[in-house]
Amino acid sequence: MSKFHIKKVSEIDKKKLLKFYQESFDYKNNNLDILNWRYRPGFKSFEPLVLEVDEEICGHAGLIANDLKIKDDIKTGIWFTDFYVKEKCRSLGYGKLLTKEWMKICPIKITLCNDLSLKIFKKMNWSYNNKFLKKIKITNLLNFIPIFKKAKELEINNNNLGDLKLEDTNNQTISRVANESEKLLSGKSLGIVRDENWFKWRILDYPEKKNIFIFRYIDTNIIAEIKIKDSFKILNIIYVSKPIKISLSNLFSNFAKNNKINFISFISEKKELFNINTPWSRKLNFAFFTEDSSIKHLINEFDNIQFIDSDIGFI
Repeated sequence: MSKFHIKKVSEIDKKKLLKFYQESFDYKNNNLDILNWRYRPGFKSFEPLVLEVDEEICGHAGLIANDLKIKDDIKTGIWFTDFYVKEKCRSLGYGKLLTKEWMKICPIKITLCNDLSLKIFKKMNWSYNNKFLKKIKITNLLNFIPIFKKAKELEINNNNLGDLKLEDTNNQTISRVANESEKLLSGKSLGIVRDENWFKWRILDYPEKKNIFIFRYIDTNIIAEIKIKDSFKILNIIYVSKPIKISLSNLFSNFAKNNKINFISFISEKKELFNINTPWSRKLNFAFFTEDSSIKHLINEFDNIQFIDSDIGFI
């Protein structure tokens, strides 16, 4: 094994780090400040880790710190995000070493991961389940024909929304959404703390805030992000405060058609957080690790995990 070091991102030359991010994560249009936002700077003192092999950056293990309500306590956990090892350094043990070092950062670790990553976590005795699904609904078949596939700008038609109200993305709206989120959490013994500071970081400080749309339907808050990828317009439902019924799902389908949106995507539990018939779904592995035996068994009680929580919302 070559000479290697595992360091905090603050210990790495910024130009060198940005070059690695751009090559490894395809963030060609992002600067380092935008990339740093992803890891919630200023909240706790946790930092992502970087693997250097022979003075070359060859790996990365990111994190997002988040408070969790566990019974009557608030504890801090970290999401495992943006894990990457360069191809030439794979199958040499570096991935396991980097993961082990990352696991020392905080007592509680959580992640949404693919099957390949889950294999590593299982070897390290993480608990897991796969009761969450990533679902996609196709809403505009015409745009699969090249002559119609023209999405280049996020021009949004807000007419004919019915009872679906588009809110301003500002401090007042965020405060209301956060207050309602905390009230919902107060009735649970376990959950992710999404308070006002959290929503302000995730929405108001988000570098692509222009793509965020906050809706309200009666007493339900919905946060969506609209992206254009390969000329397809995608609407990601990144947060819903309550399970969505068929009447609201129909309003979103109409909104998607009026705006030439090709796909609606969201995370659902298998019991249907977002109740739309979908032709395509993929399981998401939720994994959890702590050495605290008093909370270790709680893995299967986690619910209401959504796009907005982990790095999956940035994809």
